[in-house]
Amino acid sequence: MAGADDPTPVRRFAADPPLALRAQSGLEPMADAVLSLWPRLAPQVAAGVGLAQPRVLEVVLLHGDTFRAWASGLVPEWGIGFANWPDGPIVLDAAGATRGPKDLAAILRHELSHVYVGQRVGGAPLPRWLVEGIAQEQAGEERFTDAVALARAAALGRLPQLAELADGFPAGGGAAELAYAVSLRAVEELDRRLAGRGGWRALLAAVPAAGAFEPAFTLTTGMDVASFELQLGERLRGRYGWIALIGSLSSVFTLMTVLFLAATARAYLLRRRRLEQMERAEQTEQMGRAEQTEQTQQTVETQPTGPTQATQPTEQIEPAEPPEQDDPLAQRPSLDERSGRGGPAGP
Repeated sequence: MAGADDPTPVRRFAADPPLALRAQSGLEPMADAVLSLWPRLAPQVAAGVGLAQPRVLEVVLLHGDTFRAWASGLVPEWGIGFANWPDGPIVLDAAGATRGPKDLAAILRHELSHVYVGQRVGGAPLPRWLVEGIAQEQAGEERFTDAVALARAAALGRLPQLAELADGFPAGGGAAELAYAVSLRAVEELDRRLAGRGGWRALLAAVPAAGAFEPAFTLTTGMDVASFELQLGERLRGRYGWIALIGSLSSVFTLMTVLFLAATARAYLLRRRRLEQMERAEQTEQMGRAEQTEQTQQTVETQPTGPTQATQPTEQIEPAEPPEQDDPLAQRPSLDERSGRGGPAGP
């Protein structure tokens, strides 16, 4: 039973794997949710790292203010949980765990992975990139933003080195996001290289016998961490560099499209302006011709009229007949006279 002064009086327990949960007052619904998820999640995570017999693990649920006091100096400001290496406890900010983008199951998987990996290697120190990469893979935390961050870093030549991520991660912002993304890709690369032997699980299994991470890594992969890091960088640049290239080409294409549309619009406006000018000039010319015609008609109407004007009727003068002349043929009888108009023709 919890004491009267215990800040976490709420208690829950599970046997397989062993769990001791405590929480602050008011967090009973979340404590019940963890207890309901535990029989399914905990065995999966333990089996995923090759841990046959997990030791008892304590999970603590706290309100935001209490969590920040407990976690001061251990997690960045945006952190919602932490797990002590290698046996816990796991401490969660109840408010942050329920309002963030991750669901409670994913958060538990991530933190459980840290503890069970530590138990699997007997508490031997491991590089932070390996621990965080495994936790992300077990929690299913693949994010689209990872590809964006990796593409940008690959284009700028700013991919972080694994050696930089061995002892700790940046406190926050884009650098922390990139560190997590590179760590996940490093673990995926181990899965690819050790596909026939269980991936990174073979590396964890080799650590206790080798006594440390470095010799276990060389024994398992056939190369040292520095060589693996160089090959990982080449693979990441080849995998994500083309995304940045397409992005840059897309930007160029977009710029060219904008310029083309601007030029087309300008040409259209110029043509429209010229047509309007031509229409106005034609209208002006038509108006000028109409005014000239009207003035001409007015001039004709105002001129004086008389008998000699074309508007008065004129007498038609017949052409004079030519004087009669003696026609030697006029004395000859016509055909009718000679024929007697229908009578018998004479000789």
